[in-house]
Amino acid sequence: MQKIFLVGLVISIFGILNAAEMSIDISEKIDISSDNIEIKEGKIEFKNNVIFQSKSFEIFGEVAEYNRNLELIKIQGSPVKFKISTEDNNFNGFSNLVFIQDNEIEISGSVLIEDKNSRIRGKIIKFNMGSGELQIN
Repeated sequence: MQKIFLVGLVISIFGILNAAEMSIDISEKIDISSDNIEIKEGKIEFKNNVIFQSKSFEIFGEVAEYNRNLELIKIQGSPVKFKISTEDNNFNGFSNLVFIQDNEIEISGSVLIEDKNSRIRGKIIKFNMGSGELQIN
């Protein structure tokens, strides 16, 4: 299967996303790639080898869905892998679900986060892309 990389298709895909009225308030540019993209009424689905990438994070999953009605992106995988970079640190981790909404990333499920000095487990972790704040519950 040939991967569809949105770096080369950014204008086309953002045109499609705009047509789907994607209006999540995210302060960073996000590049999205996957093997398949399906546009349905009220949602856009990304399937197989999904990658969401910006200057602050990278998220790798199996399936992602943008829900226009909820203005929410949900990324699922077994597991979802992620990397988050803040001014002070870089984190790597795994979880079951990742939600992106209103300039915030929420990581939930069996969450494991590691940096060069520690390993943290939690149920819910929130990362504010605007402030760089990381909250672990």
